[in-house]
Amino acid sequence: MVYYGLDKYEAERILKEYLDKEPDLKYYMNNDYMEKLVDILIKGIANVIEENNKKVEKDVKRKLRRF
Repeated sequence: MVYYGLDKYEAERILKEYLDKEPDLKYYMNNDYMEKLVDILIKGIANVIEENNKKVEKDVKRKLRRF
């Protein structure tokens, strides 16, 4: 199956790169629970992006079959 858009690993990498642009945030956010929360949010956002891409691909293929 061909996938369009970002997969969840690419999305995670991009989101983590944005966080790495602000290294002071990690320094001042010296709390394990906050770090875990940020990691969970990154993984959740990445999954949402991937699921959305799959749905878009499925919808486009369905519409193309009608023609």
